[in-house]
Amino acid sequence: MSQLSPEPAADLSADLAALRAAVHGLAPDALATFDSQHRHVRDLSGRSRDPAPVRMFLHRWGVFVELRRCPRRAARLAELELTAAEAADGPAARAAAQEIAHILDGVTRHLSVP
Repeated sequence: MSQLSPEPAADLSADLAALRAAVHGLAPDALATFDSQHRHVRDLSGRSRDPAPVRMFLHRWGVFVELRRCPRRAARLAELELTAAEAADGPAARAAAQEIAHILDGVTRHLSVP
């Protein structure tokens, strides 16, 4: 999901529709979770009158979509997460974590939602 707008509410709605369509196209099995989380953040934002939960939701799912747009990158991330979780020593875990951070940093640079 490239170039999601951070403002105003109408733009957030357009971003939401585009993001939902992207989730549906790339990972239809994740759509129920997407919708459930969206309802939750929409209610939370409505009660608090703070758009931050919606922005965070858009960012989190934007990262999800960007990762899935490149299956090799998503597979490498999953492999690194497993390596980090099962590492027998600190240096191996740190090396995996650093590569994970590098991948996620690259993905988030394509998103404009903070």
